[in-house]
Amino acid sequence: MRLLIQSLSIVLMTSIVLEAARHGHWQKFEATAYSVEGETASGKQTREGRTVAADPDILPLGTRIQVRGAGPYDGVYVVHDAGRTIRGREIDIFIDAPAEAKRFGRKSVRVRVLGKPERASR
Repeated sequence: MRLLIQSLSIVLMTSIVLEAARHGHWQKFEATAYSVEGETASGKQTREGRTVAADPDILPLGTRIQVRGAGPYDGVYVVHDAGRTIRGREIDIFIDAPAEAKRFGRKSVRVRVLGKPERASR
């Protein structure tokens, strides 16, 4: 029963986010930062100013988003990664410097979907 309720919650949340995305609405997300370099879930290398991780049930890999409220890290990103602990309306912004990523902390940001997932290419 609990699994059924969780599944229905995910379906409902995903449909709400996708509906808002179709209309370019800004949505509230929580943002943190990470600095672990390497290959992302999409096969791309992490790059500051371009890479974010998100819950793929909410923002599928390849989705282009715009972020506001992240200070110097406001901008346009592509969801290239899916962190193990990211659930729901959360994003992780890749910041190259570990100390700066730690200083970023946790921020409430606004996210707007700009484009649907790009075709997977390595």
